[in-house]
Amino acid sequence: MIKILIVDDHHLFAEGVKSMFKYEDNIEVTHYTANGNEVPHLLSEHEIDVILMDMSMPILDGIATMTLIKEKGYDVPVLMLTMHQSIKQVKGALRKGAQGYILKDASKAELKQAIELTSQRKNYFHPKISDQVFDYFRGKSSSKNEMNELSEREIEIIKYLADGRNSKAIAESLFISEHTVKTHRRNIMHKLHVKTSAELIKLAMDKEII
Repeated sequence: MIKILIVDDHHLFAEGVKSMFKYEDNIEVTHYTANGNEVPHLLSEHEIDVILMDMSMPILDGIATMTLIKEKGYDVPVLMLTMHQSIKQVKGALRKGAQGYILKDASKAELKQAIELTSQRKNYFHPKISDQVFDYFRGKSSSKNEMNELSEREIEIIKYLADGRNSKAIAESLFISEHTVKTHRRNIMHKLHVKTSAELIKLAMDKEII
């Protein structure tokens, strides 16, 4: 029997999921809370196989709750719930270690499959957002390869740009010519396929090199 903890501020939704599964489904909602701060205590007191967690909650949202769980040393697979098909939210959840992601309008069959896969620590993504997820992974892989092509000097220059320094100030800090800095900047933008310093800094922040 897969034991589920639901973390969601919509009580009726939690009750609906609880009543949805019968004994023969091998899934049981054993605990429920609307407050992410209570999750570590529940995990310490009860055996939980999967956490079914809402992304948007007023006290502590899903991503913040996942962070709290990790900080307290618990490693229980999390299936994220949402009403929205936001790739930004998907990325945030994946970065924090979510095992899967499902929309709240999913059918029982979809939710059952998602819970079963999550309990086995396999990934599940709702069909409506799976294309966005795969595009994200492809982009992440591609960007990672591009970042690997940067030299130490180029990364150093990106960090100076993020600090708000212009080419002249960077040149003075690195004891190189302003012309050399500008050449590095052109090469960096060509490698990363960006056109402006703002795009460059945003990409570098997204890829966590600054």
